[in-house]
Amino acid sequence: MLLKPDCLRLGLTGPVESAVAAAGLRIDCRHAVELFPADVRHLWSEYDDRGHPLATSFLDRYLTGGPSEVLLVSGPDAFEAARRVKRQIRSEHAAGPFANVVHGAERRGELARQANHLLGRCDHCAEPFVSDEPALNPARPPGIDFREHFDVAALVDEVWPLTQGVPADPGPVRLDDDATDTAVYLGPDRAHTLDSTVTALWFALPGVTPRQAVLLAMHAGFSGGTPIAVGGRRALRRCLRTLHEHGIRNCGKGPCPPVRPG
Repeated sequence: MLLKPDCLRLGLTGPVESAVAAAGLRIDCRHAVELFPADVRHLWSEYDDRGHPLATSFLDRYLTGGPSEVLLVSGPDAFEAARRVKRQIRSEHAAGPFANVVHGAERRGELARQANHLLGRCDHCAEPFVSDEPALNPARPPGIDFREHFDVAALVDEVWPLTQGVPADPGPVRLDDDATDTAVYLGPDRAHTLDSTVTALWFALPGVTPRQAVLLAMHAGFSGGTPIAVGGRRALRRCLRTLHEHGIRNCGKGPCPPVRPG
């Protein structure tokens, strides 16, 4: 299990250890680690810089910003028990998409790849992990290479405070000057990544800023349905058609949201 920088910063090591013990596991070894971008690419092999520049930049901002700690745990059905511990700690302490405190592998092949990268630092954890599952996670849906359009790292630094806790809602983009009582809504969609969703918004919402697109995508992941566009009927139809063309399915029309003061 990997205790991420926010876990250590918030003093949550104790609750993690208590959850590990309550799951019937014991901590056999632990090491302080400092992650660098190359480690992030190795550990989260489903993302790459070209297809997922937003996701990798957010992961770098999150995981390379301070010390982490890796725990080697063992016990009855340790793999499944560790997954339950991860979910319990996240349900109690996670505070946003890039503030989820702990990491644990979801596949045994992933576990072997990550453990062999993070452990092997002493006699207690020197034995390599093996698995008959593929070591690499399947690639996640990519987006366009946004580095060709704006400074991705600067954008991540700008919006980072707005992504902690429930990501800020920037409000819908006005597509034209026509007024209707309808808006296009976007809901959470685990079949997509931050990059694939922002790419769809980039093409579906003419004039959207990178900041708006990222926050809309993140807020949609934490809501039952976020209004992303208002305007005339023709513009809203074009918006939905473009979202569908980019594989976005959890979207549709709903009541136009109230106008915000100011």
